[in-house]
Amino acid sequence: MPQAAKVAKPVYLMCAPEHFEVSYIINPWMKPEAWLNNEIDLKDKTQSGWQKLYEVFQSAGTQIELIKPQPNLPDMVFTANSAVVLDGKALLANFRYKERQGEEQHFSKHFQLLKDKGLLSAVDKTPANLIQEGAGDCLWDDSRQLFWAGYGPRSSKESTAYLQDYFGKEVIALELATPRFYHADVSISPLNSGTIVYYPAAFTKEAQKEILERIPAEDLIAVEDEDAHNFVCNLVNVNDKIILRQCSSRLKEILRDRGFKVIEAPVEVFALSGGSVCCLTLRLNWRSKPSHK
Repeated sequence: MPQAAKVAKPVYLMCAPEHFEVSYIINPWMKPEAWLNNEIDLKDKTQSGWQKLYEVFQSAGTQIELIKPQPNLPDMVFTANSAVVLDGKALLANFRYKERQGEEQHFSKHFQLLKDKGLLSAVDKTPANLIQEGAGDCLWDDSRQLFWAGYGPRSSKESTAYLQDYFGKEVIALELATPRFYHADVSISPLNSGTIVYYPAAFTKEAQKEILERIPAEDLIAVEDEDAHNFVCNLVNVNDKIILRQCSSRLKEILRDRGFKVIEAPVEVFALSGGSVCCLTLRLNWRSKPSHK
């Protein structure tokens, strides 16, 4: 099994859910009527759940950068979709749906501020002819030094080739099979030990074959339907900690046997918009290893 590289203190971008609500539908999870029927209680749970997640990340030894939430952009809280970041370079997203395109200008300004602070060295925009929704559809596998990139429901296949050229790292393009698992980050998660957690049914047969051919069986954890629908694949791995919404006792035991501590965070309200822990965070300081060619 590949060994995890020692990295600097993880730095994540988050956005407080001041304006979060479910007011439109751009994925099958979103049900505005369910939100309206219990809006006051859900808003309270949104705030308290996000605050708890923020505290969990702080306790895990991470540094948190915050972007100011903006009115009428309820999904801005899902900062993972804002960009792909590696080696100090940030490639800003082009969102497919108009409901999220208003976020782009605010993320662009904030990433320039992050550059001014020295957290980034370059900020660029995905070309206008390509649809690419940030780390939601492009996950860095630190053990293998490559990206796993989803395409189909939200990001275009053509964007995967551009990502490879921009970052100079291999990008494995995986076609997503269902609108319900619309992004790679709700379908697959590379852990720092080299283990891959994934939901096979989220991918086409060709994409499943690609994963199986590249990853030894002992490094794969295929989650079952219940865990997948509880957004287990939308986890974040910080050192020996796995931070997620919730998972089955079966999966918890598997992860513990592999040396991980599972931490559950009460972010279930965000599932009403199709998101969870990974969606709510963006790692800003992944660093690749030098290539020896």
